[in-house]
Amino acid sequence: MRKTVKTTRKRLVSLAAVTAAALAMAAIPGTASAEDGATTPEGYEQYLVTQVELGDADAQETLSQYQELSDSQKEQFVTYLNDPQRGQELGDFISDVTDVDSINEEDYDTELRKETEGGDVVLEAELGVEETETPPTTDEEISDPSARYYDRSAWYSVSDKIFGVKVTTVKLGINYRTTSSRVVKVYSGWASHRNYVPFADFSHSPVKEWISANPANNATAETIWQGEWAGIDWDARQRVWADQSGFKGGYLK
Repeated sequence: MRKTVKTTRKRLVSLAAVTAAALAMAAIPGTASAEDGATTPEGYEQYLVTQVELGDADAQETLSQYQELSDSQKEQFVTYLNDPQRGQELGDFISDVTDVDSINEEDYDTELRKETEGGDVVLEAELGVEETETPPTTDEEISDPSARYYDRSAWYSVSDKIFGVKVTTVKLGINYRTTSSRVVKVYSGWASHRNYVPFADFSHSPVKEWISANPANNATAETIWQGEWAGIDWDARQRVWADQSGFKGGYLK
Protein backbone atom coordinates (compact mmCIF):
# COMPACT_ATOMS: atom_id res chain seq x y z
CA MET A 1 0.00 0.00 0.00
CA ARG A 2 1.27 3.48 -0.90
CA LYS A 3 0.58 6.48 1.33
CA THR A 4 1.42 10.12 0.66
CA VAL A 5 0.41 13.47 2.11
CA LYS A 6 -0.91 16.04 -0.35
CA THR A 7 -0.84 19.73 0.58
CA THR A 8 -0.71 21.82 -2.57
CA ARG A 9 -1.43 25.51 -3.08
CA LYS A 10 -4.69 24.56 -4.75
CA ARG A 11 -5.61 22.45 -1.71
CA LEU A 12 -4.76 25.27 0.70
CA VAL A 13 -7.02 27.62 -1.26
CA SER A 14 -9.77 24.98 -1.17
CA LEU A 15 -9.35 24.51 2.56
CA ALA A 16 -9.61 28.25 3.08
CA ALA A 17 -12.84 28.31 1.09
CA VAL A 18 -14.25 25.37 3.06
CA THR A 19 -13.33 27.05 6.34
CA ALA A 20 -15.09 30.24 5.30
CA ALA A 21 -18.16 28.25 4.26
CA ALA A 22 -18.17 26.35 7.55
CA LEU A 23 -18.03 29.59 9.53
CA ALA A 24 -20.92 30.95 7.51
CA MET A 25 -22.97 27.80 8.11
CA ALA A 26 -22.18 27.89 11.83
CA ALA A 27 -23.76 31.35 12.02
CA ILE A 28 -27.11 29.90 10.90
CA PRO A 29 -28.97 28.14 13.75
CA GLY A 30 -29.99 24.54 13.13
CA THR A 31 -27.71 23.91 10.14
CA ALA A 32 -24.68 21.64 9.76
CA SER A 33 -22.04 21.52 7.05
CA ALA A 34 -20.07 18.52 5.80
CA GLU A 35 -17.13 19.75 7.87
CA ASP A 36 -19.34 19.76 10.98
CA GLY A 37 -20.12 16.15 10.16
CA ALA A 38 -16.46 15.35 10.69
CA THR A 39 -15.95 17.32 13.90
CA THR A 40 -19.03 17.12 16.13
CA PRO A 41 -21.41 14.28 17.06
CA GLU A 42 -24.42 16.43 16.19
CA GLY A 43 -22.91 17.47 12.88
CA TYR A 44 -22.17 13.89 11.88
CA GLU A 45 -25.72 12.80 12.66
CA GLN A 46 -27.08 15.67 10.59
CA TYR A 47 -24.74 14.68 7.75
CA LEU A 48 -26.22 11.14 7.77
CA VAL A 49 -29.78 12.50 7.96
CA THR A 50 -29.04 14.60 4.87
CA GLN A 51 -27.78 11.54 2.98
CA VAL A 52 -30.98 9.68 3.82
CA GLU A 53 -33.10 12.65 2.73
CA LEU A 54 -31.18 12.71 -0.56
CA GLY A 55 -32.35 9.15 -1.20
CA ASP A 56 -29.36 7.10 -0.07
CA ALA A 57 -31.02 3.97 1.33
CA ASP A 58 -27.75 2.54 2.70
CA ALA A 59 -27.21 5.66 4.82
CA GLN A 60 -30.23 4.71 6.93
CA GLU A 61 -28.41 1.65 8.27
CA THR A 62 -25.41 3.75 9.32
CA LEU A 63 -27.67 6.43 10.82
CA SER A 64 -29.64 3.89 12.87
CA GLN A 65 -26.43 2.31 14.18
CA TYR A 66 -24.97 5.71 15.07
CA GLN A 67 -28.11 6.84 16.93
CA GLU A 68 -27.84 3.80 19.21
CA LEU A 69 -24.44 4.93 20.57
CA SER A 70 -24.09 6.65 23.93
CA ASP A 71 -23.06 10.31 24.07
CA SER A 72 -19.54 9.39 25.14
CA GLN A 73 -19.25 6.87 22.31
CA LYS A 74 -20.39 9.49 19.81
CA GLU A 75 -17.66 11.85 21.04
CA GLN A 76 -15.02 9.16 20.65
CA PHE A 77 -16.52 8.09 17.32
CA VAL A 78 -15.87 11.54 15.85
CA THR A 79 -12.31 11.46 17.21
CA TYR A 80 -11.65 8.16 15.45
CA LEU A 81 -13.35 9.41 12.28
CA ASN A 82 -10.89 12.29 12.03
CA ASP A 83 -7.87 10.00 12.33
CA PRO A 84 -6.32 9.25 8.90
CA GLN A 85 -5.10 5.94 10.34
CA ARG A 86 -8.56 4.59 9.51
CA GLY A 87 -7.88 4.92 5.80
CA GLN A 88 -4.43 3.41 6.13
CA GLU A 89 -5.83 0.36 7.90
CA LEU A 90 -8.62 -0.10 5.37
CA GLY A 91 -6.05 -0.09 2.58
CA ASP A 92 -3.91 -2.77 4.22
CA PHE A 93 -6.35 -5.46 5.30
CA ILE A 94 -4.12 -8.50 5.13
CA SER A 95 -1.62 -10.16 7.47
CA ASP A 96 1.84 -11.65 6.99
CA VAL A 97 1.97 -11.32 3.22
CA THR A 98 4.53 -9.03 1.57
CA ASP A 99 4.19 -10.23 -2.03
CA VAL A 100 0.60 -10.88 -3.12
CA ASP A 101 1.81 -12.42 -6.39
CA SER A 102 3.37 -15.26 -4.38
CA ILE A 103 0.08 -16.26 -2.77
CA ASN A 104 -0.99 -19.87 -3.27
CA GLU A 105 -4.69 -19.27 -3.86
CA GLU A 106 -5.67 -22.85 -3.06
CA ASP A 107 -4.12 -22.67 0.41
CA TYR A 108 -4.80 -19.00 1.15
CA ASP A 109 -6.68 -18.20 4.36
CA THR A 110 -8.78 -15.06 3.84
CA GLU A 111 -8.54 -12.61 6.72
CA LEU A 112 -12.00 -11.87 8.10
CA ARG A 113 -11.48 -9.51 11.04
CA LYS A 114 -8.94 -7.07 12.43
CA GLU A 115 -9.38 -4.98 15.60
CA THR A 116 -7.69 -1.71 16.55
CA GLU A 117 -8.17 0.88 19.30
CA GLY A 118 -8.88 -1.86 21.84
CA GLY A 119 -11.69 -3.24 19.72
CA ASP A 120 -13.50 0.08 19.22
CA VAL A 121 -12.56 0.02 15.53
CA VAL A 122 -13.00 -3.19 13.54
CA LEU A 123 -12.20 -4.02 9.94
CA GLU A 124 -14.45 -6.88 8.95
CA ALA A 125 -14.73 -8.89 5.75
CA GLU A 126 -17.91 -10.40 4.38
CA LEU A 127 -18.21 -12.86 1.51
CA GLY A 128 -20.90 -14.67 -0.36
CA VAL A 129 -21.98 -16.51 -3.50
CA GLU A 130 -25.22 -16.93 -5.43
CA GLU A 131 -25.85 -19.66 -7.97
CA THR A 132 -28.50 -20.56 -10.53
CA GLU A 133 -28.62 -23.77 -12.56
CA THR A 134 -28.97 -22.80 -16.22
CA PRO A 135 -29.47 -24.66 -19.52
CA PRO A 136 -26.55 -25.11 -21.95
CA THR A 137 -26.05 -22.14 -24.27
CA THR A 138 -23.14 -22.95 -26.59
CA ASP A 139 -22.62 -25.76 -29.11
CA GLU A 140 -19.94 -27.22 -26.85
CA GLU A 141 -22.30 -27.23 -23.87
CA ILE A 142 -25.19 -28.66 -25.89
CA SER A 143 -22.98 -31.47 -27.17
CA ASP A 144 -22.46 -32.73 -23.61
CA PRO A 145 -25.96 -33.63 -22.35
CA SER A 146 -24.54 -35.11 -19.14
CA ALA A 147 -23.10 -31.79 -17.96
CA ARG A 148 -24.97 -29.44 -15.66
CA TYR A 149 -24.25 -25.70 -15.88
CA TYR A 150 -24.47 -22.98 -13.25
CA ASP A 151 -24.27 -19.21 -13.38
CA ARG A 152 -22.63 -17.94 -10.20
CA SER A 153 -21.76 -14.63 -8.57
CA ALA A 154 -19.18 -14.48 -5.77
CA TRP A 155 -18.16 -11.35 -3.86
CA TYR A 156 -15.81 -10.16 -1.11
CA SER A 157 -16.07 -6.90 0.85
CA VAL A 158 -14.18 -5.16 3.65
CA SER A 159 -15.91 -2.68 5.98
CA ASP A 160 -14.54 -0.23 8.51
CA LYS A 161 -16.74 -0.12 11.62
CA ILE A 162 -16.42 2.26 14.57
CA PHE A 163 -18.35 1.07 17.64
CA GLY A 164 -20.21 -1.22 15.25
CA VAL A 165 -21.23 1.62 12.93
CA LYS A 166 -20.33 0.81 9.31
CA VAL A 167 -18.68 3.92 7.84
CA THR A 168 -16.92 2.59 4.71
CA THR A 169 -17.06 -0.54 2.56
CA VAL A 170 -15.17 -1.62 -0.55
CA LYS A 171 -16.65 -4.59 -2.40
CA LEU A 172 -15.49 -6.69 -5.36
CA GLY A 173 -17.35 -9.45 -7.18
CA ILE A 174 -17.11 -11.86 -10.11
CA ASN A 175 -19.91 -13.27 -12.31
CA TYR A 176 -19.06 -16.57 -13.99
CA ARG A 177 -20.28 -19.93 -15.33
CA THR A 178 -19.35 -23.44 -14.23
CA THR A 179 -20.14 -27.09 -14.62
CA SER A 180 -20.36 -29.19 -11.49
CA SER A 181 -16.57 -29.64 -11.64
CA ARG A 182 -14.91 -26.57 -13.18
CA VAL A 183 -15.13 -22.91 -14.22
CA VAL A 184 -15.89 -22.57 -17.95
CA LYS A 185 -16.53 -18.86 -18.47
CA VAL A 186 -16.13 -15.47 -16.78
CA TYR A 187 -18.88 -12.96 -17.57
CA SER A 188 -17.72 -9.86 -15.72
CA GLY A 189 -16.12 -8.46 -12.60
CA TRP A 190 -17.61 -5.55 -10.67
CA ALA A 191 -16.74 -3.23 -7.79
CA SER A 192 -18.73 -0.93 -5.52
CA HIS A 193 -18.23 1.05 -2.33
CA ARG A 194 -20.09 2.98 0.32
CA ASN A 195 -18.57 5.92 2.18
CA TYR A 196 -20.02 7.85 5.11
CA VAL A 197 -16.94 9.87 5.98
CA PRO A 198 -17.55 13.46 4.80
CA PHE A 199 -13.92 14.18 3.94
CA ALA A 200 -12.94 10.77 2.49
CA ASP A 201 -13.00 9.86 -1.21
CA PHE A 202 -12.80 6.46 -2.94
CA SER A 203 -12.41 5.41 -6.57
CA HIS A 204 -11.18 2.31 -8.38
CA SER A 205 -9.51 1.24 -11.59
CA PRO A 206 -11.37 -0.77 -14.26
CA VAL A 207 -12.02 -4.27 -12.95
CA LYS A 208 -9.97 -7.02 -14.57
CA GLU A 209 -11.22 -10.61 -14.72
CA TRP A 210 -9.80 -13.94 -15.87
CA ILE A 211 -9.75 -17.71 -15.26
CA SER A 212 -6.61 -18.79 -13.44
CA ALA A 213 -4.48 -21.60 -14.85
CA ASN A 214 -5.04 -25.25 -13.94
CA PRO A 215 -5.20 -26.84 -11.48
CA ALA A 216 -6.74 -23.85 -9.67
CA ASN A 217 -9.20 -22.96 -12.47
CA ASN A 218 -10.64 -20.05 -10.48
CA ALA A 219 -12.76 -17.19 -11.79
CA THR A 220 -10.82 -14.14 -10.63
CA ALA A 221 -11.47 -10.38 -10.46
CA GLU A 222 -9.16 -7.57 -9.40
CA THR A 223 -9.23 -3.80 -9.02
CA ILE A 224 -7.01 -1.08 -7.54
CA TRP A 225 -8.70 1.22 -5.05
CA GLN A 226 -7.54 4.80 -4.61
CA GLY A 227 -8.56 6.68 -1.51
CA GLU A 228 -7.99 9.84 0.46
CA TRP A 229 -8.84 10.13 4.14
CA ALA A 230 -8.05 13.30 6.10
CA GLY A 231 -5.34 14.32 3.64
CA ILE A 232 -3.67 10.91 3.45
CA ASP A 233 -3.60 9.18 0.06
CA TRP A 234 -3.51 5.39 -0.18
CA ASP A 235 -4.03 2.71 -2.75
CA ALA A 236 -4.70 -1.00 -2.40
CA ARG A 237 -5.28 -3.97 -4.66
CA GLN A 238 -8.41 -6.01 -4.01
CA ARG A 239 -8.83 -9.47 -5.49
CA VAL A 240 -11.49 -12.17 -5.24
CA TRP A 241 -11.46 -15.68 -6.68
CA ALA A 242 -14.06 -18.45 -6.81
CA ASP A 243 -14.71 -21.83 -8.42
CA GLN A 244 -17.57 -24.29 -8.93
CA SER A 245 -17.99 -24.60 -5.16
CA GLY A 246 -18.30 -20.83 -4.68
CA PHE A 247 -16.09 -18.26 -2.93
CA LYS A 248 -12.50 -19.42 -2.48
CA GLY A 249 -10.55 -16.37 -1.29
CA GLY A 250 -9.95 -12.64 -1.35
CA TYR A 251 -7.62 -9.95 -0.09
CA LEU A 252 -7.19 -6.18 0.10
CA LYS A 253 -3.53 -5.17 0.07
